Amino acid sequence: MTTTNPPVSLDASLKKIFGFETFRSGQREAVQSILNGQDTFAVLPTGAGKSLIYQLASVLMPSGITLVVSPLIALMKDQADSLNALGILTETCNSSQDELTQMKVLSQAVQGKLKILFVSPERITSDSFDRIFQKMNINLLVVDEAHCVSQWGHDFRPSYRTLAKLRESYKSGNFPIVALTATATEQVVNDTIKNLGMRDAVRIQSSFYRKNLKFQVEYPERVLDKKELLFRYLDSWKNKLETGRCIIYCATRAQVDEVYDFLKNNGFNIGKYHAGRTDGIRERTQNAYASGKVRILIATNAFGMGIDHPDVRLVLHYQAPASMEAYYQEAGRAGRDGLDSRCVLFFHNADLSVQQFIISKETNRKSGETLLGFMRSYGKSIECRQRTICSYFGENLESCGICDNCQKKHGTRDSYIQREIKKSEVKETKASYEFNSEEETIIYNTIQSLDGKFGKTSVASLLKGSKSKDALRKKLDRIPEYGKLSHVPESALIRFMENALEKKILSQKGDKYPKIFITSKPPIRTRKLKDSSEISPKRNLTTNSLILTKLKNYRDMKARKLKWKKFMVLQNPVLKRIAEDLPRTKEDLIRIKGMGESKVEKYGDEILKILSNF
Repeated sequence: MTTTNPPVSLDASLKKIFGFETFRSGQREAVQSILNGQDTFAVLPTGAGKSLIYQLASVLMPSGITLVVSPLIALMKDQADSLNALGILTETCNSSQDELTQMKVLSQAVQGKLKILFVSPERITSDSFDRIFQKMNINLLVVDEAHCVSQWGHDFRPSYRTLAKLRESYKSGNFPIVALTATATEQVVNDTIKNLGMRDAVRIQSSFYRKNLKFQVEYPERVLDKKELLFRYLDSWKNKLETGRCIIYCATRAQVDEVYDFLKNNGFNIGKYHAGRTDGIRERTQNAYASGKVRILIATNAFGMGIDHPDVRLVLHYQAPASMEAYYQEAGRAGRDGLDSRCVLFFHNADLSVQQFIISKETNRKSGETLLGFMRSYGKSIECRQRTICSYFGENLESCGICDNCQKKHGTRDSYIQREIKKSEVKETKASYEFNSEEETIIYNTIQSLDGKFGKTSVASLLKGSKSKDALRKKLDRIPEYGKLSHVPESALIRFMENALEKKILSQKGDKYPKIFITSKPPIRTRKLKDSSEISPKRNLTTNSLILTKLKNYRDMKARKLKWKKFMVLQNPVLKRIAEDLPRTKEDLIRIKGMGESKVEKYGDEILKILSNF
């Protein structure tokens, strides 16, 4: 694409129109690319001045109208008012206006009376808009929040996928397309360029590194502990919030309401913002926050896109967001004035489950689960926070030196790691549970007596004696076998049946809710006896019993010290196998069923020391 625009001084125009002395990183290159008639994709961090790029370029173009496609309907009027105040004739067209108002605006656009027109994606892709669109003199199409185009983006919107048709159908098809976003991986950028039909797009990307932001993660043990932790944070930040602002993000409206009530009852002057409130209330809340009347705002992600308050000193995520893109964009609203600010994430596994539930209802579920996985990795990472963020977006960065990991101020992380290790060991213990012949017989007899009425999950609930709503609804508690294996982990029961299905001992019928049946006679468990020549003279029954007693005493001592249940350290069947096999090395120990690498690493040396006496 070529242009006949006369040469202009970008610096002089920047000063004259907007009053700024210098361009921010990436702005000059993007404006020049547009004036050269080239498609341009700019990835600039939150607060880096993306809007100025198309605003200045539009003013410097000698004729025509710039269409700005934006999902931020609530902010369009504010943006238009700001531009009109600068003498740049601007209007909006979206679903919040009545039909007559929209027609008047579009008439102005066709007559060439406007310089910039903000349009929602749903409006610009409608059939009725296409007829009017052909009559306009378009000089530039701007796609704001361009990550919405990509199915791999964190805020995919199907209506954005049809924007490529605008230039294809236009009478001359000769205007450049500009895509702007604060957060996009290489995959998202490539997918967006392809789906917008951009031609030889110039790519401009500034660093994702924010040197004035200190990133930190807290790990409350329980969800209930978050409120106390939040109270301590806000109480310690009171002085800084006298001149600055704070945003607290929650994943759901219900959580916003709950946290709001808690802080309000504890004397904090706060506001709340989410899509469940009326337009009028949201506008009043936004105005109170903008004026400084309210300096702490609790919100869902409905608040923030396009908001530009330079003095946000603390962005605190009460719950983890669904993606790294969302987190970086929301956390990036801190410290836009360049002064030191803090970005804190309260990380709890339950919050990831909340996001998982939300994602499960989306059409692009697989992509959402992948994005959430990166957020989980960030929360658990021991690497520099900013380095982790920049690496996600494809940028190499040395350690920032100021985040919690760089300063080794881990706060609540060490206790979190210990809790995770404990959970992992419990899970491993459950997975390694070994059934005796009596327990196996109970399982098979139960399945046979049920005669295909239930699936493996219900059978496990029955034998475990589950009191869940589902179990009681199915009246499992009225079946004679209810609770017969209450001491066995439910996951172990399911695993046992899955193994039996693989061995064709059990079979399943039904697609959506498969039921299980006995298909062949269950095998009788036998244990191969060692040849008498293999048995050490001192390994008689009395010795075996003594070894087992020593091992149990050791296990019990460890359980008391760790304040765990005995089976969480080592199960009796595992101790019996150790006493019988008498391993001499860690390699021998690992080969014993139920002794994973982590258990050998923790207990191996002490166990071998006990065995060395026999």
